[in-house]
Amino acid sequence: MSYIILDNSVWDDLYRVRTERLSALKNFIAAHAPALSLPAELLNWALAAYDIWYAALLKSKNEWAEKEGATLAIQLAETPARERVNIIKELLASRYADYPTVREDYDLDESIPRARRDMIIFGDSLIRMHDERKAEGDPLVLPDAMMDNFVALMDTLKAAIETSRAERRQAKDATRELHDLFDTDSKMLALLYDWAVAMWGADDPRMIEIGFVQRFPQSGGGGGDVPAAPTGFDYMWLEPFLKFAWDALESVTSYQIAYSEDGDTWEELHTGEEVGYEYEPPEGSRKYRVRARNANGYGDWSGIIEYEVPVEPPVGEWPNAPENFGVEPITDPSDFMRVYYLIPGGADSVSLYRSEVDSGGAPPVRSDTPYATNLIEEQYADTGIVAGKDYYYWVCGVKGGIEGDFAGPVMVSY
Repeated sequence: MSYIILDNSVWDDLYRVRTERLSALKNFIAAHAPALSLPAELLNWALAAYDIWYAALLKSKNEWAEKEGATLAIQLAETPARERVNIIKELLASRYADYPTVREDYDLDESIPRARRDMIIFGDSLIRMHDERKAEGDPLVLPDAMMDNFVALMDTLKAAIETSRAERRQAKDATRELHDLFDTDSKMLALLYDWAVAMWGADDPRMIEIGFVQRFPQSGGGGGDVPAAPTGFDYMWLEPFLKFAWDALESVTSYQIAYSEDGDTWEELHTGEEVGYEYEPPEGSRKYRVRARNANGYGDWSGIIEYEVPVEPPVGEWPNAPENFGVEPITDPSDFMRVYYLIPGGADSVSLYRSEVDSGGAPPVRSDTPYATNLIEEQYADTGIVAGKDYYYWVCGVKGGIEGDFAGPVMVSY
């Protein structure tokens, strides 16, 4: 067991190590309790700790497995929905080829966004415009059966997203419960270790049987130094993968990466011979560190790096499109464009996007970056204009850094 339980720093245990420690206690503590003169409270905890820990560990793993299953359900639901968005868009573009105003209403000249949230917004916009034009008696709208099928696909995707978020909340709750249990057991293990040292001494071979390592083992490992801490530990974000790399060390048999969500409790992520590793992390923030191993054991940990995968907001939690959106040229006392709008409810601010073409040119697509951000007044003076240009404007509400639905474009010639 000592090859699994690396040292007696119980607060730094990986979950695998903690499981081995508590398993040893369950199997051997009763036999050694008389020699240790353990108090009843400490003995009762030692006898029950493994079963309680393993149940909590299994619950956490099962919850995260269900979360992964829910994530897969999102992917399975997104593919047909995205394909149907493209089909609906192409059909509408064909039917309204000679109606530029209607094409603009449907955003038919906009490419389908790659981001899932933006694709849902785009699809909802198609559905909304279909319902509005149907109510107006437009003879060119697509058949209800086709649109109803599309609505069902979108509803399935949204439901899968909400299920995934609920599963993630449950998984995080189970992990928090596991962390709390880890802390409680760490305190008890530390007390048990101090008690055993006081009764037996740190070099007693029976220490191994109750989940610890002899501080002065009778036979050592390789008789030499352990590796130094790896240097150059860094990462690259290759969406959706996080790739780690570090400098190679000589005479090393393996490397171990551990992660932590709170900076206190660490769990093994990967062990291998290669200098580097990549995986698909969950949403949220995690800390990482790496250490090397040779015949004499593990060396020190590297420095800690941290990366946070952005968390998508639940569907429906971004702002609606700003209303009363318009642009008018102003010439007194100087020339500028007055952009006005109503900040949508719940939004912290508004972002303004602008694209321009030579007068009479083809309409442009919306720029990738905003022209002005953090607008908290309900109008904006655009002074950066020149003669002979057509200016196109879009606005959207922003909540917690997340952009909502867009209004626009509005075109003004100058």
